[in-house]
Amino acid sequence: MKEILIKTNLGRICVAVTEGNGSPPVVYLHGIFLNKSLWTNICAPAEGRRQIFVDMPAHGGSDSVGFDWRLEECVTMLLLILNELGLQQCVAVGHSWGSMTALRAALQFPDRFQALALFNMPFRRTSGFRRMGFILQKRIAAFPKFYGAQAARSLYTRSFLEQRPELARQMIEGLSRRSRVEIARILEAVLLQPEDSSALFQELRVPALAVVGQTDYVGIPPQIESVTVPGGHISPHEAEVQTRDAIQRVLAMASRFSRPAPSL
Repeated sequence: MKEILIKTNLGRICVAVTEGNGSPPVVYLHGIFLNKSLWTNICAPAEGRRQIFVDMPAHGGSDSVGFDWRLEECVTMLLLILNELGLQQCVAVGHSWGSMTALRAALQFPDRFQALALFNMPFRRTSGFRRMGFILQKRIAAFPKFYGAQAARSLYTRSFLEQRPELARQMIEGLSRRSRVEIARILEAVLLQPEDSSALFQELRVPALAVVGQTDYVGIPPQIESVTVPGGHISPHEAEVQTRDAIQRVLAMASRFSRPAPSL
């Protein structure tokens, strides 16, 4: 696996690439406070294909952004990565923020995507007590140990986190590498600014499968094929077997769906 830095509108993005001859290639995008390692244990269904694992802005090995930004700018970031790697088409596998990015990219550039796997994707505008909670998170981001522990408890089920306490430590470590301002920008762009996107599914012209944890706060997206799996908001960790199965189903969708590849 080779790691490279790709210059984008949201800073240099760290990307790990495995080579393969299978088609189409698969691009993996993670959610907030995680990194590309989310997918490393579950990418077996795509073996033999070119696989691209992305550290999202201000996460993992990617640069901090350094200015206020919006979720829609992640679409441009993703397209710049595809262009830099010479990928005319791909299957996008996203988790949470990564799914939100993949959906919007596929709506704007449907000819670049053959199928989508949308794990734990928020699609309703946050409101009420949950919105108040996200606003509070911006204020306590200056205390990464406390905040990271609280974030892990809210994203994983209690029983799973007791079995895998290192995941909370990893979340704390990742948060400790970023400034309070940078973390607040992420929360604002990904959790607070986005409008309700329920209607977007009506416009989607790319095959897609949504995966939602049984106790996930996001709910089941409308009008697309969905599957519910054990666990909370981070299904790729809590439901690895079902995640592999879902990726395999999406690859099968891609094999049945073809459209002319765009010229780069």
